Amino acid sequence: MLHLIDELKVIPGVMGACIINSQAGLKVTNLPAVFRPERLTLVGKHLLKLYSVGRMNFDDLTDITLNYDESVVVARELEKNTLIFAICDPTFNQNLLTMSFNLLHEEFKLGNFTETVAETAAPAEAESAISLPPIEREISGSLQNLLAEMKALLGEILGPMAGFVFDEVKDDWVEQGAPDFSRIEELIEQLNQEIDDQDKIGKYRQLISSAIESFQKG
Repeated sequence: MLHLIDELKVIPGVMGACIINSQAGLKVTNLPAVFRPERLTLVGKHLLKLYSVGRMNFDDLTDITLNYDESVVVARELEKNTLIFAICDPTFNQNLLTMSFNLLHEEFKLGNFTETVAETAAPAEAESAISLPPIEREISGSLQNLLAEMKALLGEILGPMAGFVFDEVKDDWVEQGAPDFSRIEELIEQLNQEIDDQDKIGKYRQLISSAIESFQKG
């Protein structure tokens, strides 16, 4: 069944998809490696909670669509506590994605997915390993504003993947030392490694320069 998930990537604007179970975590994914398992698991569990709430008001709820500035997340519940979600560019073909979700859902209900999932399952990350709230609390309000602006500007360089990339790099940066402005160049250097293109690195530096100058002036 992995080939059906791979077929989703053929749809214009779809970067990939993954399947999440509330207990087992990430079951299978074909998203780029920058979308780390723990991040995908966290997103999937949030979506499952949305489904739980949505079912109380809409018995016929099928897909959930979350729109962000640079990306769109579309989710479909396959069975209770299990869903698939795709990460897309805002220009994706929604009709084609819905049709593909329908096909995949039917295959899942027929039991044609179980064996493939077992063969391609990614190791589930422990819930305790996701420590986003404590990390956020360690960052001062003014620095959080700067980081939010840097994250938004990264979208002009990396497109829909920018938010995921920035969050992962920022979390690593915080784990390596105190989240202080004196270490901002370390964060930028780590982002540059993810950008991995000299022209784009230069452009990003130009984009964030005014935000950094404003922060320094207070």
